Amino acid sequence: MSFRQLIFLLILLATGVVKGQFYNKEVSGEIDLAEENQMLVFKGLISNKTPINTSIQYKFSIIYPQSGDNELQKEETEGRIVLNPNERLEVLSESIQANDNLNVIVLFLVYDTDGNLVGKDRKVIKNGVLAEDDTSVTVIKPNSDLDVAKSKEDGLVLRGIVVEDTKTKPGSDFYKEFYSNYLSKNINGEDIVTIKEVLALGRNTKIEVYVAEKRVFEFFIRPASEYLKQMSQYAIMQVMRQLEFNDKNQNTVQRY
Repeated sequence: MSFRQLIFLLILLATGVVKGQFYNKEVSGEIDLAEENQMLVFKGLISNKTPINTSIQYKFSIIYPQSGDNELQKEETEGRIVLNPNERLEVLSESIQANDNLNVIVLFLVYDTDGNLVGKDRKVIKNGVLAEDDTSVTVIKPNSDLDVAKSKEDGLVLRGIVVEDTKTKPGSDFYKEFYSNYLSKNINGEDIVTIKEVLALGRNTKIEVYVAEKRVFEFFIRPASEYLKQMSQYAIMQVMRQLEFNDKNQNTVQRY
């Protein structure tokens, strides 16, 4: 996940905007935090709130600045599991040395078998203290390019996250082309952008581009590079329009 988009996701989790109501309903993700022997222990808990067996996937990410520079480092753990009806299960546990200078973001994402985000939780530690309602975190770049900008409040800021969920080389090539255009245009949206490749007719696949939870563009994959570049340009235009619309809509909601 891009570190940029990651922040808007954290802001969603912190503020509880309307979009958040669709998560943690049938399956929930939860981070339990405790301090033991001068260590911060983060446990990932998943609850199946349905009366049937449920198969899920999860990603547990720890994001923190590297000492001596402005870059961010991300450690990520992934897994799959089947939960029994109404079962609550601890799926992992990670520890970090506690200190007064610790700044870290812990993000727990839970997906269904189709790759849809169904549950999530986050913890933000600023200067060694849990900041439950902190919204000063901002993400700058997606995936492995985790550059961070210093905020005026000396907090982490997360914006502009682009998530890749592709299955083929042409799908991956499109993502790279899209992401290159995304960065070159200095797009800094708060909503997560997802590039998702899904099965289509026969052996074909298609790309679906989402802004937050809204699909804004889709097309059938072809390996030709010029075709992928053209589709990337179309996708960027639709993403920019949706980000602008969401931004205006969010500002309107805040005023009222």
